[in-house]
Amino acid sequence: MAFTVKTEAEKIFTNIMGDGAVRLAADSGSKTNFHDIFGTSNKSEGVKRQRAGSQLLFLTSLYSNASSATVRGQILTRIHRILINYKSFINPADPSEEGPESPILALGAYAALALAKDANMASYTQADSSRPVTQAELRSALTGYVSKSYTTFTGLNSYKNVRLANGNGVTVSTGALVGTKHAKTALNGVTLGLGAVHFINAAINGAGNAIYSDLSDWFTKMCTCLNQSYGNSRDNNGLTELCVNIGAGRAGDNGKGSDLDQIRGYFPSSGYNSFVIWGLNLAARAYRIAELGDTTKIPQFKNAVALSSHVCQQTAAKMMNYYNTQIINEGRSFEIGLPNFKAGSPDATQAGSSAPTSGYALAAYQHFTSVQLPSTSTQIEVSNKQFNTLVEHNGDPAAVTAYLYTTAWYGGHTLVTSGKLTSAIANKAGSAALPYDIVSTNTGVKAEAGASRILQGLAGAMNSGITTL
Repeated sequence: MAFTVKTEAEKIFTNIMGDGAVRLAADSGSKTNFHDIFGTSNKSEGVKRQRAGSQLLFLTSLYSNASSATVRGQILTRIHRILINYKSFINPADPSEEGPESPILALGAYAALALAKDANMASYTQADSSRPVTQAELRSALTGYVSKSYTTFTGLNSYKNVRLANGNGVTVSTGALVGTKHAKTALNGVTLGLGAVHFINAAINGAGNAIYSDLSDWFTKMCTCLNQSYGNSRDNNGLTELCVNIGAGRAGDNGKGSDLDQIRGYFPSSGYNSFVIWGLNLAARAYRIAELGDTTKIPQFKNAVALSSHVCQQTAAKMMNYYNTQIINEGRSFEIGLPNFKAGSPDATQAGSSAPTSGYALAAYQHFTSVQLPSTSTQIEVSNKQFNTLVEHNGDPAAVTAYLYTTAWYGGHTLVTSGKLTSAIANKAGSAALPYDIVSTNTGVKAEAGASRILQGLAGAMNSGITTL
């Protein structure tokens, strides 16, 4: 099963996003509001930034693929409306924010700037001529974003640990997971964040600066870390299993004294590894900008497609290979996984016991005790709750398997070009198999993130020259 990317993308825009001029935060209802990707008032600032960025990436890539001048005009109106609402958040007011939210908004703003430059528009005025958003404004915001976010991300342990032996990981010494290695920090936010900084910096400020040199070096080391530093070798595709808490927060991450937060699984967590793949690809695109001599020229993403020979693209390919293998073998992606491919399960110990003894909670506990001692009175209860949530989400096509559409930013890998990913999603979604079907028939909180990831994925495909998925 496969579909034509630009046809499906325009169908989503035309039938769900409305006329491109009126629908944004004022919408209500799960479907008319496109599963809250328009960022309603009850969403956190970070979620609204990410979803605004996803829309901008989607709309700017659809623009050149649109079927008519009328649709292109509607797209420009919608881009302008989003920029009016979110331009003040592009250069983050809170520089301590370290997740993927601000990077995705910044990438969307960059795409809007590149589109305006190519279309010879000094400013966006389509939605409201009295509130123009100029190229100069966007460039200034993005320049500030690069400087502020580079300082933020390079101050994190997740940045620093890549330069340390074994990524400053911890080897479990007791229990069923003895010998497995864990990282102390998550990788998805910092990898996508620095990938965005690297690409935008190269495209606006050029390659002959300290940020470009440092991030080129960091990403090279990051690839070494991903390929070698975390033991637990496995047979398929050569990439070590990582055993990295690759998405979301855990106790003590990045040096914070946080309590038990979110448990998103280890390496098989497809949604968050998609961000790692995307970040690696952006770093390879930054190099391509420099190689083509396009620095400071604000090229569109599609004009700086990563080469397969770049180390970041090669490393991303191994992660792509992993998910391709799982889809071939099991007809779906993984969301839940433990070191050494142990099956995740709720802990059988009575809640409130001093320590968990089995299942998913055990892996979490053994990681936590390497960093700080968690609150044992709630450890099992919260671990099981998070695990059961993952099980539920893993059965939802919009919430999990569709996350892998974001990997289309990598480019022409068989995972996305063969139609197997779409078929795997169909296995979960039944007759509602294509992106439009998924985002128009699924409702509720599980569909929200999936819908946003689908926009990211379609944008990645159109920006990588992929015509069918």
